[in-house]
Amino acid sequence: MEFIYKILRQYPEIGTLFIATTFTALGFIFKTLIDTFLENKKHRNEIRKLYWTERISAAKKASEYYFDLLELIGLMIHKIDIVLNHNEPSSLENVMHETIEKISQRSVNPSTFEHHHIHIFYNFDSEVFDKLNTESFDLIKKLETTHISETDSNETIDKKLNQMKSILVSLKANHETKKDLYKKYLNKINEDLSEFVK
Repeated sequence: MEFIYKILRQYPEIGTLFIATTFTALGFIFKTLIDTFLENKKHRNEIRKLYWTERISAAKKASEYYFDLLELIGLMIHKIDIVLNHNEPSSLENVMHETIEKISQRSVNPSTFEHHHIHIFYNFDSEVFDKLNTESFDLIKKLETTHISETDSNETIDKKLNQMKSILVSLKANHETKKDLYKKYLNKINEDLSEFVK
């Protein structure tokens, strides 16, 4: 220690340079650490903001799609109820074919596929809907193959009507299951968004 003191007394320029260099290096290291910390924090905040912006947008699009689908499923259930309460065989077949056409058009041509972004944030079980859609498709095919002709006896007509009504009851139950699942998904999305808004 005495040696360093002697050198600093003998050569004050070296001492000043040493002190200045040491504090400059410490300042540079300290500034770099602070900048890195602030940059990482800023980057995390930007990612968090982007994440929530995307999540809210996906939730909004999925909510709109689910509400639209719930309304459609509700109308289909209502129409099936009307068909089930209707007892004239000639109009029953026409009403069923109109309903089938509307169902198939809507499910084949959704207005947008952007609602699928919700699956990035939620693990909704799509296999259940695949199964329900397959069942609905099979039921609709059965309905389409069941025709009432003028040559059918009253007993055959009653039998076919009962078979059609049974298929419609199954189709209605299928739609009600879908409706419950979509409501559950909507509630989950809404709960999460309400937590975010708090």
